[in-house]
Amino acid sequence: MTPAGDNSTTMTLAMNEILSVARLGQRGDGIAQTPAGDVFVPYALPGETVRAVRDGDRAQLVEIIAPADSRVAAICPLFTRCGGCAAQHMSEGLYREWKRRQVVTALSRAGIDAPVAEIVDAHGAGRRRVTFHARREGIGMLVGFMAARSHDLVAVPACPVLAPGLARAPAAAQLLANRLGGSNKPLDIQLTASEAGLDVDIRGHGPAGDKLRLSLTEAAERLDLARLSMHG
Repeated sequence: MTPAGDNSTTMTLAMNEILSVARLGQRGDGIAQTPAGDVFVPYALPGETVRAVRDGDRAQLVEIIAPADSRVAAICPLFTRCGGCAAQHMSEGLYREWKRRQVVTALSRAGIDAPVAEIVDAHGAGRRRVTFHARREGIGMLVGFMAARSHDLVAVPACPVLAPGLARAPAAAQLLANRLGGSNKPLDIQLTASEAGLDVDIRGHGPAGDKLRLSLTEAAERLDLARLSMHG
């Protein structure tokens, strides 16, 4: 039942539109062409018919009415919530085509006429460096990645695009954030997979007193870190 004078349901229905996605934008958003201009729909693919809530030239995907053949299942359960990835729903062929077209477009805008070969897959075993954000939430520290187009944090217990050497990174970042939580300051915890182990740099805390230094030293030994630094 809608409360008297509340037209939110009517407004929501009015804002829902069925859009046909024509191409991909530079950031991986689907682009639908409308009489009012292009509309960008994150996580929609060319050839798809979608239902979306439109706000100006952007829209939030509500339903995929007719999926494209190039749509695949994302490898991460947090995809679309976490803002770290934008293309997990693309098939390999579509992804390669999209990335190559970005190079072609950039060269064209710069006035450079040059052939562009097919892209070479060089991702290896995954990303060797990652930065987790941490801040106090209630009585504890929340550690994760920023949500898509938001300052909200999404807890990330594991990330499938990281190299095996960073498998312990989420747990390590959480432990270090817990040790640093007394300052109530937002933190950036950067972890790099090196041949000697995890190399960690913490930013945002400021100078550490003797008690905190001892606590961090104990944590570094417990985590068997290759190096632990603050502000590099």
